[in-house]
Amino acid sequence: MRKSIVVMALLLGLGCVSSNGIAHLPIHKRPYIPFAIEQPQKAFLKCGDDYLCISPEHLEGLRVYTIEMEAIVTKYENATMTFNDIR
Repeated sequence: MRKSIVVMALLLGLGCVSSNGIAHLPIHKRPYIPFAIEQPQKAFLKCGDDYLCISPEHLEGLRVYTIEMEAIVTKYENATMTFNDIR
């Protein structure tokens, strides 16, 4: 009985990382792109001769996007370092 379970697991590939033996890195979802990045010409308004202004809501969207993107970059850096056995 035990042998048949082991044979079935081997035949079905249970417990394998992938068919070619290469570990895959996790995929993290990209954060929501804020309005100030999608349409900066509408989010940034000229206020004065040399200045551009942005509303607090659009500024908050940029802040959240930057924090979330930094977290994703850090995750990928750590995963790549682990994958490449750099640590």
